[in-house]
Amino acid sequence: MLGTKGHAAVTAALLIAPIVVISTKFRPVPADYLFAVLAALVVASTVVNGVTASGRDYALLAISMAYYPAFRAVAHRFDPRRFSYIMGAIVSVGTLLTAWAIVYDRSGEYKPFVFGFGEGPTVFSLTWCFLVFALLSMKLSARQWPVAGLIAVPSFVFAAAMVRHPFIALALSFVASAVKSGGRRQIAALAIVCLTIFIGLAARPAMSGKIIGLVVENAHKPVVACDTKDTLAIRIILTKEALNLLPKAGLLGRGIGTFAQQSCYKTEPHNVVLQAAVEVGVAAALLLVAVFTLGLNAAGRRARFDAVGSFVFAGLVFVGIEYLISGSLTNSALLFGFMGWAIGLQQSGGREISGEPQLAAGP
Repeated sequence: MLGTKGHAAVTAALLIAPIVVISTKFRPVPADYLFAVLAALVVASTVVNGVTASGRDYALLAISMAYYPAFRAVAHRFDPRRFSYIMGAIVSVGTLLTAWAIVYDRSGEYKPFVFGFGEGPTVFSLTWCFLVFALLSMKLSARQWPVAGLIAVPSFVFAAAMVRHPFIALALSFVASAVKSGGRRQIAALAIVCLTIFIGLAARPAMSGKIIGLVVENAHKPVVACDTKDTLAIRIILTKEALNLLPKAGLLGRGIGTFAQQSCYKTEPHNVVLQAAVEVGVAAALLLVAVFTLGLNAAGRRARFDAVGSFVFAGLVFVGIEYLISGSLTNSALLFGFMGWAIGLQQSGGREISGEPQLAAGP
């Protein structure tokens, strides 16, 4: 029912419902109006182009966009310490499972299978990244800093599992946070991560060499065919395909899911902005960038003095980069969620949680 011509109103209602729920305290800001126009363009594109994807894809997109108003109401109700306890437990289990898979996996793939899932290490590493942001946003005492092991050990294990793009996004998030907050902890954490990445790669020289070999092999080809297994080369191919489709996209794009139908790899372009431009229209892509930029500015103004603001800023930078190099429009809940969360911080003063002032970690 979601997103079809006959039920476009259902999609619109699902996107608007969370805003109605918090309407008693809701005061719209420019970013909210831009998001509303973006949602309207998604519905209009669906009406004009018809059903171009499965009902599941439309449902996932609607749920993802609903994260914006839902997280818009979170603001300072977030407790980094409790979050760290929960994420610490999940990351510890994920690190142990990944380490076990590295030692005992016999698939021959450079990424070990966790529970039969090749992207298992990547998923656990994403969880670890948010734990790191939470730890760096808090003021920890000298006795509490042994938890830095939650930074170093998983980093080593995930690097040995040949995880790549989360580390790129994490490093750039560290740099952005250090510039914005003026703290030295992010730079120290970056140094720890870089060292453990090197050690992790050195721990599996055969697999590290396999990845490097793929990159070198494709670098010497004048044209990379659609049979390569190098994910970097695949992303380059997908980006070129998206850019070639842009002139044909029209005002409202070609419809949800149409890029994957025409791609030689039958998948999304891994860049949510390009996917939005092709499938929903260039105007929708520009609106998405505008809302993200406004959210980044809103969180950045609080990153230096507010623990929640510091976490949201780092998280928004991280998911923004992730969705530029490995994102999907129909699975973009984190992106819309963090954008809404960042915008919501504008209307929430730094309140106390668990009796401790929400001050960002200093140098």
